[in-house]
Amino acid sequence: MATQTQEISIIKTILASPARVYTAFTTAEGWREWCCEKAESDVSIGGKLHISTEGYNAYGEFKVLEQDRNIAFTWNGDGEPPTLIHISLERRDNSTVVTFTITGLGSEQDWANIAESLERIWGRVLNNLKNVLETKQ
Repeated sequence: MATQTQEISIIKTILASPARVYTAFTTAEGWREWCCEKAESDVSIGGKLHISTEGYNAYGEFKVLEQDRNIAFTWNGDGEPPTLIHISLERRDNSTVVTFTITGLGSEQDWANIAESLERIWGRVLNNLKNVLETKQ
């Protein structure tokens, strides 16, 4: 089977400014608030990202940082294939539409198995982001 670029997207509308959502994905404090127990983040192109929670570790490197608009970073999580995560932020009234896209390589069959798991996990994590940001207005 041929290896191809595969992609899944999750869209969430969060009652928070793009600046708050951007901070949640780029700073160590932001990650700890909604996603993990420990985080390190060097917010610069090529800067490293590391999160850790309940024995799970993920490492990445920032590829795109457009203040309050776009973020992209590599993601290498325990037991997962390496992926690229791109987050676009679009202000809509007093909310932000977050488009969270995961891109990876694999055959269609392999990716289908992985995509289901990634959608479930990231969907749950993004719901937590939404709850945290909307609760801490």
